[in-house]
Amino acid sequence: MRIRRPSRITLRQLVLVLSIGSVLTMLVAGMAGSYRIQRDQLMEDTLAANQAFAEKLAASVSDLLTQAQDGLAYSAKRIIQSGMDPAVLQSEADRLRAQGVGFNAVSVTSSRGLIITTSPETLAIKGRQVKPPVPLPALQHQAAMISSPFTTILGNLAIRVTQPLRTDSKQYLGYMSGTIYLKADGGLARLIGQHYFRNDTYVYVVDDTRHLLHHPDSNRIGTEVTFPNPAIDTVLQGLSGAQRIVNSQGIDMLAGFSYVPAAKWGIVVQRPTQATLARLDDLMHRTLWLSLIPAGLLLTVLWFLSGWVSRPLGELALIVQDGYKDSMAGRIRSVPCWYFEAQRLQRALLLGLGTVEAQLGQLHDEAYQDPLTGLGNRRGLRLALQTFQTMDQAFTVITLDIDFFKRINDTYGHDTGDEVIRQIGDWMRTQARESDALFRMGGEEFLALLPGTHLDTAAGIAERLRAGIEQANILPGEIVTVSIGVAAWSPEDATDTTSALKAADQALYRAKQTGRNRVVVSDDSAAQT
Repeated sequence: MRIRRPSRITLRQLVLVLSIGSVLTMLVAGMAGSYRIQRDQLMEDTLAANQAFAEKLAASVSDLLTQAQDGLAYSAKRIIQSGMDPAVLQSEADRLRAQGVGFNAVSVTSSRGLIITTSPETLAIKGRQVKPPVPLPALQHQAAMISSPFTTILGNLAIRVTQPLRTDSKQYLGYMSGTIYLKADGGLARLIGQHYFRNDTYVYVVDDTRHLLHHPDSNRIGTEVTFPNPAIDTVLQGLSGAQRIVNSQGIDMLAGFSYVPAAKWGIVVQRPTQATLARLDDLMHRTLWLSLIPAGLLLTVLWFLSGWVSRPLGELALIVQDGYKDSMAGRIRSVPCWYFEAQRLQRALLLGLGTVEAQLGQLHDEAYQDPLTGLGNRRGLRLALQTFQTMDQAFTVITLDIDFFKRINDTYGHDTGDEVIRQIGDWMRTQARESDALFRMGGEEFLALLPGTHLDTAAGIAERLRAGIEQANILPGEIVTVSIGVAAWSPEDATDTTSALKAADQALYRAKQTGRNRVVVSDDSAAQT
């Protein structure tokens, strides 16, 4: 017989590998899970905060523009009432610029497009012909309007809030306008600049033509955003919300946005995702480093525990390797086996496979049990047969099959069929001795091994089992019967133990063929009766 080369992996090494692998797996899984949860929470909180701040800024900008429009409307009314008095024109222009709504310049333009009043007067544009950023027909028929970005006469990039001047008879006299410079200190820049931003968070404002009205990079103010940007696309549809996006610079951003209906502007507050997660990354790195100390202590403990676990098995293996000696039992008992597997091996060595009962007791393990009846399964049967043959233990085999079981299943259903099988298993237990081994072979077939039992005794046991099942009320309204085959095996036989199973199967087959509900003893085993 070919002997396999012994493994070079010791139990201690295996315990260490499994323990360390489990610890590392749990550590990595815990760190990864914690990181994922905290990352998602940080991103959700940042998105919510940016949206809330964008909504707050949108409300503030809307209030600023409303104040500007109300101020222009009020001044326009006074100017009309004065009959376009130059003194009133100048005083209203100065008052509006000083009012605090953020106008960098205020002017009055006649219906012919001539600037007739400016504030401050140092602009030196009075009397110039201008082309308004808002078409004249719109000025003559609409209320106050807000322009798109444009370049003023003096070269400043700006937006303009305009109010047409119309008499009560709807005669158009011109318009009054307040100009807000986009690249200089003005209402929009002052309103946003008064807020303190941390951690790379910044704000930009875009109008309905996708031109930037405010941006921390002043060189980009007035430029058009042509790069696809989900935040801008959404906010210019009049919606507020928050999204994770990639901006025109290719940077992953957490953006919150809100719409300003009065001006058709979108306000976007965003922060780089990397900046949001940087603190979490640092925290996870520090947590990992701090975990190294307890991990080192744990590895030290595992080193000693692995030796403690492997020592009993190693000592037992050395005792067995030395071969049988008179003092062998004492040496085995002297090994401190403090856990179940070592104790089980110690007991097995002490018994020396001396009794069949000790070997069959191992069949109660789940790997050897039929889940429906709790009896042994085919795997358990193989182990029992090997044990009997190794120990030269004679035995008798009883094979049992439920008669017409398919009809029971078809008539009453599989649940009832399972219950019949369980009760048959219970009946077998009532007739079995402690040393007998019972098995379910699958379906409606059962088998029992009776060690040290003569064939005639086994036949009597089988007959009592058959009669008891027939008389029992296993299935109300119907008598359940079984057919049984009996055979025996002895160490003197020239065949292995499986021959007894085949003989019992043949006897069972004859019981079925001769009318069922009977016990048939194998002809091959008659000499052992």
